[in-house]
Amino acid sequence: MMSDLGTKVTILEALPKILPGLDKDVTQVVLKSFKQRGIDVRAGVAVTGHTPNKKGGGTTVQFGDGESIEVDLVVLSVGRRPYSESLGLDGAKSGVVVSDKGFVEVDERCRTGEQGVYAIGDLIATPQLAHVGFAEGILVIKDILGEDPVPVDYGKVPWCIYCQPEVAFAGHSEESAKEAGFDVLTSKHRYIGNGRALIVGEADGLVKIIAEKDPKTGTGGRILGVHMVGPWVTEQLGQGYLAVNWEATVDEVAHFIQPHPTMSELFGESVLAMTGRSLHG
Repeated sequence: MMSDLGTKVTILEALPKILPGLDKDVTQVVLKSFKQRGIDVRAGVAVTGHTPNKKGGGTTVQFGDGESIEVDLVVLSVGRRPYSESLGLDGAKSGVVVSDKGFVEVDERCRTGEQGVYAIGDLIATPQLAHVGFAEGILVIKDILGEDPVPVDYGKVPWCIYCQPEVAFAGHSEESAKEAGFDVLTSKHRYIGNGRALIVGEADGLVKIIAEKDPKTGTGGRILGVHMVGPWVTEQLGQGYLAVNWEATVDEVAHFIQPHPTMSELFGESVLAMTGRSLHG
């Protein structure tokens, strides 16, 4: 947003790449967009300090191997930590265990070691997402009511990142699927071939499907992950999220009709291509 308003932006990231956890093809689309908009991204560098400028305001930020940059404003984003130290948990409940990082330790139903005491949301070491917190709250209520709820599968929750272009994903990336030992098959389709994206003038981005390779047919089997980058993808992830969590196969999802023209049909086309019978090549 700051770049779109005319501000020169430099991103300093200590990790090897920005947006860790995303599929590399999705990250590359974001990086390309940032570069086109004049955003300078430096990954794999640590900020070591800053020195306020004596004249004219601003500060000089030191980072990496002796590098520095003069800026008017520093925006620091280092994530969140659990706010557990003020809850009186130390010694109050012998069964409530707090980790060295301040997280309350719970089981798969968010139960602590103390009977009737639960913990959810940012207080436990799960994805710090509002919708995950809601799901944990529902899980707890169902458990209290004795309804035998299904635990949250944290490896398959939906993620939405509101950068420009937007990013949304659920399940494995290609890299993580291979690291987990899966023989994978992938399919990528770009919005440049999507009629609705062209109509609204937002054709940058892609949909990538990661599936387990069927050893008998050589085509896609169970869908392991769906990663999207492009226009309104945070609104399009729903069917990909359902496919991943229901462990649907490529053939099962490809059977469903996608409305045209919609951006969401790109997901359907990406899956259909994995059956060996692509719609548009």
